[in-house]
Amino acid sequence: MNFLTLDVGSTCCKCQVFSQDGAILFYRTAECALSREDGGASVDIRALWSVIRDLVRAASETAEITSVAVASFGESFVLLDENDELIAYPMLYTDPRGEEQAEQVAKTLGKQKIFSVTGTVPHAMYSVYKLLWWKQNRPEIYRKADKLLLICDYIGYLLTGKRVIDYSLAARTGVFDIRGKCFSEELLSALGIDRKLFSAPMPTGSVVGDILPSVAKELGLPEGCRLILGSHDQICATLGAGVFQAGQAADGMGTVECITAVFENAPADLRFGEMGYCVVPFLRDLYCTYIFNYTSNAVVNWFRSDILHGYKGEEEKQFAYLEGHDRPPTEVLLLPYFAGAATPYQDADAKGAFLNLTKDTTDLDMHRAILEGTSFEMKVNLETAAQFGIRVQAITATGGGANSDLWLHIKSDILGLPVRTLRSSEGGLCGLAVLSAVAAGAYDSPEAARAVFVRYKKEYVPQTDYAQIYSQKYQKYKKLYHILKEIN
Repeated sequence: MNFLTLDVGSTCCKCQVFSQDGAILFYRTAECALSREDGGASVDIRALWSVIRDLVRAASETAEITSVAVASFGESFVLLDENDELIAYPMLYTDPRGEEQAEQVAKTLGKQKIFSVTGTVPHAMYSVYKLLWWKQNRPEIYRKADKLLLICDYIGYLLTGKRVIDYSLAARTGVFDIRGKCFSEELLSALGIDRKLFSAPMPTGSVVGDILPSVAKELGLPEGCRLILGSHDQICATLGAGVFQAGQAADGMGTVECITAVFENAPADLRFGEMGYCVVPFLRDLYCTYIFNYTSNAVVNWFRSDILHGYKGEEEKQFAYLEGHDRPPTEVLLLPYFAGAATPYQDADAKGAFLNLTKDTTDLDMHRAILEGTSFEMKVNLETAAQFGIRVQAITATGGGANSDLWLHIKSDILGLPVRTLRSSEGGLCGLAVLSAVAAGAYDSPEAARAVFVRYKKEYVPQTDYAQIYSQKYQKYKKLYHILKEIN
């Protein structure tokens, strides 16, 4: 059996084919362009589908495909009329349309009510508030709407003719009951939205059905090739990191850092939601939340390119210079809010800062301070989440930052947690392969499939060399946001 996996992003699509024994038979990426409409950012969904078709055709030439599974970015949706004609392009979550509607709903229904049901606090990013924007500002479009599909279930609908969405992506709509695992009839009724607009929710990894014969023929897929229900790209990346149990977490160390922490009991305390944390259904009866720092690798890259201008000393590469000439921690502190503060402060106006610089401070000291500061920020978040019963005991690091031995040593020391890395940075595709293999019956559980598809590279464990220094620096770090906010 061979499993075709697709990770659909707003600007790039990735495709990989895995064999049953975990070998990678095909890998290709393709860029997609955005289109801009009504002053906001929208996805050219027709161009996106064309890119996906090309990737699947190319992949199908390499092996006999057993199944297809898709991961996608969340929140964005298409609207189709009763004839399946596209009547609204999907807005990106960053599109400001929906802000007024989110504020109106928060006042009308109350944040506590919405959070206790959906695990989200009203915000323009979520699908329902953009749908309300269509309803209030383009009523002629809204009246024609017969189907609302997020990107993943839209692609699934094109492939199979069936409208199915997994629980985790459904939660990104802002009207999904995360405990009842269904769209909330109470909320939809209060908002005047027909439940029939939405796809049928099912558990992540379910078998949706066979690819339509005409579509399979067009894409070069064999008869009987099935669609396995994928999920939000963040969920799939977490599965691809081998995280299946409460107490575990995946740390995506990209431009933005996101720790996806898995736990058993969903917090209903509104304070949790107002700090920017959501509650999302995960595998089985587990939940997860997303812990953010808006500038992780972004700060590192800014320092390397805009401050050091590529300086690399006597080394062949700048990375080797910064990583290979490490010095012990100094008093230099970094506050990493170079694009505002994410969880738990949710402060778009927060600013970044270096502190305790002297004439003896070197570029290596500042670089290390960046790696420490971003790690301290995650420690603040993990301590905050622990107040609501979410405790992380181990982390698997992915993304570009996971290539830095120095950073991961620092992170493990500061967090006091073991940190592992993976053989491949494409965690989302690997997660889809795990789901596909279990759905196909090749393995009887995600844990069994993990042993084949998820392969670890290194592990970093906390050391005591700098424990006292980090403890003292962390006590100072925790005060910085509140002190500096007064002068922003």
